[in-house]
Amino acid sequence: MASDLSPTDLPFLATLARSPRPADRRLWLRVATDYFLTAPFSTPEHRAEFVAKLSEGLRDADDATRSAIARKLAPCAEAAEVLATLESLGGEAALHVLQCAAAAPRERLLAAAAADNARACAVARRDDLDAELAGVLAEHDEIEVLLALARNRRAAIDPRLYAALARRARQRIEGMLDRRLAEALLDRGPARVEQAALFLEADSGRRAEILTAAQRAALAAPRPSAPPREAAEAIARLERFALDADPERFAGALAATLECSVELAKRIAGDSSGEPLMVVLAALGAPNDVTVRILTSRDLQDGADYRRVGALARLKDALSPTAAKLVVAAMIGDSARPRARRQTVLDPSAAPTPSRPAAVEPLAGAAPRTWIKETMATPAALRRRRAFAFASGRRLLDGPG
Repeated sequence: MASDLSPTDLPFLATLARSPRPADRRLWLRVATDYFLTAPFSTPEHRAEFVAKLSEGLRDADDATRSAIARKLAPCAEAAEVLATLESLGGEAALHVLQCAAAAPRERLLAAAAADNARACAVARRDDLDAELAGVLAEHDEIEVLLALARNRRAAIDPRLYAALARRARQRIEGMLDRRLAEALLDRGPARVEQAALFLEADSGRRAEILTAAQRAALAAPRPSAPPREAAEAIARLERFALDADPERFAGALAATLECSVELAKRIAGDSSGEPLMVVLAALGAPNDVTVRILTSRDLQDGADYRRVGALARLKDALSPTAAKLVVAAMIGDSARPRARRQTVLDPSAAPTPSRPAAVEPLAGAAPRTWIKETMATPAALRRRRAFAFASGRRLLDGPG
C-alpha cells in the first residue's frame, strides 16, 4: 500500500537525501517530516529505521531548517526521539524544543534548567512548568531566567517559592535598584496572600487586591481573641514614641515587636501612604483611636497632607485583624523562615525589678522618699498610708480629670 512507502523507498526522494546540494537535502527533510506526522508506519522496526534516517539528515541541516522542523514536530508526542536529536544539536531549534516540545525528556529539561541563560529561559517559558523545574530555575543566578519564570503565569510557584523569589526581588532593589523581578511577581494574577511579601513594593491598587485576598483567606480562620498583654504594651510604646515625635525609637520598638530588622521597620513606618503601618497596627489589634493618633503623628512629622489617616479611611472596612496578620507575616518573611523566639521588650519607664518600686526622681525642693516597713508604723499611720495609696491608684486609672 502507498501508506507503507517511506521517502527512503522512493528513488527520487532517496536521491534528494543523498544530493550534494543543500537545497535538495532540505526538501527531503521537509517531505520526511510531513510523512512522519502522518504516522503511516506498519511496524516498529520500520518506524525506528525512518527516525534514524531523519535524525541523520537533521545533523547536516542548517539551523533555520532545524528550527522549521522543530516547530512542526514540537506538538507531536510521538516525536520524542527526533526532538531529542534537535535539542542536542543546539541553536534556535533546541530552544524551541525546550520551550514547546510536548514530549521533552525529563532529564534534559532538568539539565537545561540549570544550564546557561538561554536554555534555562526556554524551560522557564514552558506551559507545563511544574514545581520541581520551577525550584531549579529559582536557584539560577541570571536575572533573565528569574524574570522568565516570574512572567510565566502557568508556572507552578507555591507560596514558599514565591517568598524566596520575593527575597531575591528585594535584594535586587536594595543592591541594584532593579525593580523588574518585583514587578513581574506582583503582576502574577489573580492577587494572592503571598504577594504581601512585596507589599512595600506594590502600588495602592495592588495592595488593596492583596488585602482583599487576605480577607478571603481569613474567612475560614477562627475569630481572633483579645490582643495579648504584650501586644497591648507594644501598642502603648508605639503610641508614646509617635506622640513624642521620636522616629528612631518608634522604628526600634516596631522592629522589636515584629521581630524584623530596623531597616524594614523604618520602611514600614516611613511609607507616606500609611498603608503598611496601618496593616501592622491592625494585626496588633490597636484600637481605632490609637491608630488614628499614631498615623496622625507620623503625618505631622513629615509635614504631609494626612495621607496616612486617609489610608485608614480607605482600607479599614477591608481589613480584619486575622487578614492583617497574614499580610504582616508575609511582609516580614515569616512564611519563609521559622518564627524567631520572642524576646521581652523592656519598657524604659518600667521598674528594674517588678517586685520592687521604681526609683522616682525627687521633685525640686522635695525631700527624698523614705520607705518604712509597715511593722514599724502605728495603726493610724498604716490606715492613712493605705488610703493615700488607694487614692493615688484611682487617679492613675482614671487619668487626668
